[in-house]
Amino acid sequence: MKFKKDFIIDPILRSGKNDDGTDEKHSDWLELLFDLIFVAAVSQVALDLSDDYNIISFLKLIPLFFVIWWGWIGQTYYLDRFSTDDILIRIITMIQIVVVAALVLNIKYALTTTKAGFVITYSILRFILVIEYLWVGKKLPEVKPLTNHYSKGFFIAGCIWLLSAFIPNQYTFIVWIVALAIDILTPLTGGEMHVKFPPHPTHLPERFGLFTIIVIGEAIASIVIAMSQVKLDVLTGFMGFMGLIISFTLWWGYFEEAKGAEERVKLKGERIAKYHLWLYSHFPLMLGIVGTAVGIKHLIHLPVSDTHHDPLIVCVSLLIAFISLSLIFISSLSWRECMDRELFIYRTPHYVIIALILITGFSGKFIPGYLIIFIITTLSVINCIISLRESPEKVCKL
Repeated sequence: MKFKKDFIIDPILRSGKNDDGTDEKHSDWLELLFDLIFVAAVSQVALDLSDDYNIISFLKLIPLFFVIWWGWIGQTYYLDRFSTDDILIRIITMIQIVVVAALVLNIKYALTTTKAGFVITYSILRFILVIEYLWVGKKLPEVKPLTNHYSKGFFIAGCIWLLSAFIPNQYTFIVWIVALAIDILTPLTGGEMHVKFPPHPTHLPERFGLFTIIVIGEAIASIVIAMSQVKLDVLTGFMGFMGLIISFTLWWGYFEEAKGAEERVKLKGERIAKYHLWLYSHFPLMLGIVGTAVGIKHLIHLPVSDTHHDPLIVCVSLLIAFISLSLIFISSLSWRECMDRELFIYRTPHYVIIALILITGFSGKFIPGYLIIFIITTLSVINCIISLRESPEKVCKL
């Protein structure tokens, strides 16, 4: 009996071109399935924040959210450079999906009672990635500088994560910071290896774009569910409608204003720094989207006269999202030329919008939630309108 697919196919460096010699490469169904389990993890973080919605809980969940996002980044970059459609990679991805599912189950009390389950599952995720890179290094000697660098860094980080499961709770956060630092510095210290073995210029932005749109979709779903859980009247309907508009403006900001999912230029010189800026700006963007959705959900549930602190959190979340969009936009420009005064003038209206959103957040003690939503929705729509202006390409050439 002959199987229709090979069980193992040697990894191929796919940074530049596909097998047919073209530059085109798109996300496959396995990658999309992998995205969904991580979005489930993001949803769990959002639910935990919703259950205890305050500034302290918001700050505590930031490192957990980053760990989830960083776990997705690791496998996404591996598949971008070395993906093969064989049975082995499907089995490995399925194992990772199971591990992420276990991670989701341990998120809620990761800072307390289920710390061991959370860090053990995450360290397993890192060790699987290490094995994948070691396999690639064995089969593709020319990429060994990259795979050895990643393997060492992620292995050390994984060991530290695993160690944190067995130390007293008062030292946990310090150890996590060390582990995260090594995790982050591993790709950051890759230097010229990113130039020699760059990510795919179209496939990777597409992966980030798809993940972003799925997270925005989850935000929309949470707003609709919030509306279904309260008595639907003109006021709650109005607030829900405004929340959906805000979600649309975030979609617009990413795909139209910031051009976040468009092709990345070939890495060289200053573009390595721009590439990292583009990459790491996605984390606060995801955080801002989730925080905004949960905040709108809470404002829908609050009585009209309630002067809770929720407006400040939702406004700060939206502010974080808009700042991230601005950074993604800047990452597409030529920095040397764009230090010019014209770019600052061009972006000033967007910065004014961000400042007004922050002021609105501090006004939550004096004005009701429905008015807060109306103000930030209006500001978000204005931000979309001003993004329609012609970009100063003469000063900021791509």
